[in-house]
Amino acid sequence: MAAIEFVANSSLELVKTVITFLTDPKNFGTNNQWTLIRPATVEAITDKAILKGVGDGKDEIYIGIKIESSGAAGTDAAIVLNGFAGYDSGLEWEEQPGAIYHKYLPIIPLVETSRLNCWLTATTSRFILIIQLSTQYECCYMGFFKPVAVERQYPYPLAIGGSYIQGKSWSSTSAGHSGFMNPGSDSYGGLGALGTVPTADTPAQDTTSLRIRRPDGTWRAAQNKGPGETALKFEKLCVWPQNTKPTNVLTVLDNSLTIENVIMFPLLLYETYPAGVIGQLAGIYFIGNREDLAAKDTLIHEGRPYKVFSNVHRRDNDEYFAIEWF
Repeated sequence: MAAIEFVANSSLELVKTVITFLTDPKNFGTNNQWTLIRPATVEAITDKAILKGVGDGKDEIYIGIKIESSGAAGTDAAIVLNGFAGYDSGLEWEEQPGAIYHKYLPIIPLVETSRLNCWLTATTSRFILIIQLSTQYECCYMGFFKPVAVERQYPYPLAIGGSYIQGKSWSSTSAGHSGFMNPGSDSYGGLGALGTVPTADTPAQDTTSLRIRRPDGTWRAAQNKGPGETALKFEKLCVWPQNTKPTNVLTVLDNSLTIENVIMFPLLLYETYPAGVIGQLAGIYFIGNREDLAAKDTLIHEGRPYKVFSNVHRRDNDEYFAIEWF
């Protein structure tokens, strides 16, 4: 695992710094680093890039990053996130094999002219990026999650998560502007009577910040919350424990603040139809009732550091998480 903290002054500078770090063999060992497939060099990146990770040495993990500008005079920027099942040099970025086919892709919403403080932690299988934008924290998760499956039962467990979707702004305070660890939608998510199994996708389907690739090659959006209260009851995929609104989880105090002082849970991907835990997001943990913690705190657990952040603009007790920082 490797980690870096850096500052960027534009979305392009941010993307180039991330890719430079991921493709440096000194950070992962010879032949274990990520590979930049398109374009040929970091210097040649203008708005789009495709990367490949090696995973455990037998994998080929394909992800895509694209920069989009919007707003008056391009003041709003978005880093658009995608995942692929392969690479074809004859196809465009959006057309790569197995690409997310939903209308709106996950993004990291930014302000183009702002100073961006960034935290990046990466393995050969996935990376997590946190970006401080004024007093809020945007984020992404790109790469494999840990499936609950026997060997080869889940051949390509790819997760692509941001903190909003295409066409939306960093300034929104809606339910949809929420990190991949607690994905929401701006669309109503309920369907049918309480307790009734949905027979079709809800209106909120495919409009959230987190997508995973299922074993059959289809992409599924995860949703924990939305404008309607029943949105929590009917979505096909959610992230536990933050889908349960665990506000009053106990904090245990002692003389020194470490990761043992808080209750820390893995983030589990849980399908409701069909029901069952399908995997765990790697390197990130939910922190319960964190009244003694703040964003950017560093916790030490068994001699290893973890960085604490909050979900975008939220400061509620159940909206904090920690990422591995080693």
